[in-house]
Amino acid sequence: MKVSIVGLGLIGGSLGRALKAYNLKSKTQKYEVLGIAKTKDVLKTALKMQAADKTSLSFMDLSDSDIVVIAVPVDKTVELYKQISAIVKEGAIISDVGSIKFSIEKEISRLNKNKKYAAFVGAHPMSGKETNGLINSEADLFRGANVVITGSVAKSISNENIIAQMWRDAGARIIKIPSKKHDELVALTSHLPHLSAFALNKIYKQKRSKDKQIDAILAGSFYSAIRVASSSADMWAPIFEDNKVNVLKNLRAFIAALKEFEKNLGSKEKMKELILKTQR
Repeated sequence: MKVSIVGLGLIGGSLGRALKAYNLKSKTQKYEVLGIAKTKDVLKTALKMQAADKTSLSFMDLSDSDIVVIAVPVDKTVELYKQISAIVKEGAIISDVGSIKFSIEKEISRLNKNKKYAAFVGAHPMSGKETNGLINSEADLFRGANVVITGSVAKSISNENIIAQMWRDAGARIIKIPSKKHDELVALTSHLPHLSAFALNKIYKQKRSKDKQIDAILAGSFYSAIRVASSSADMWAPIFEDNKVNVLKNLRAFIAALKEFEKNLGSKEKMKELILKTQR
């Protein structure tokens, strides 16, 4: 089975490495991995890091792919889907790894009402790192992690199963959640934590510009809180834009909770009560 990965960053590169690692221990199904990227340097690194068997700068080399995984920022997914659909063979499946799903699937469904495009199955690996790029990819990044399959635009169970099996072979567990519910849930479990990390890191940078001694007393709790603050702005800005309604709902609840703590900071008993409520 030929799997082509468009975008060889942390997630795309890790998927390629995971499938290549699967090939080493499998006696049955084998994956041929093609990596597509914008620069020759990235392609050279992909081969060196065993993230692909072959690489290319051209989408035309996707023509014989069985699966194409789009691993780019979410605001580029639909346009790439349209371009790739015009190239791949009949029966090929296009999937993605984006952190938002509903608007992408809605637009792809709209496109398919007027013209037949390639099959699409939405997927989102719930795994990542605070560091970006192919150089930080790992063959074991998805081992034991959940990958959400939000469904097939054509409602094809067989296509969903093919994508699910690819992710299982990469080491992941599969869960199925409709795209709208997925976006509601990740707004709290993923998007809000990133937003709060960016905000906390901003405050730290402002404080550090006036007093660099703060670096001497950074604690583990602080590092944990800002761990993802170095995540890619190119990736996260369009996520926040697209999932604004769901993120705002959770952000407002978070602000309300902070205000409750703010109001009771001067009372040991009330603060203890508030803290215990968060732990029950």
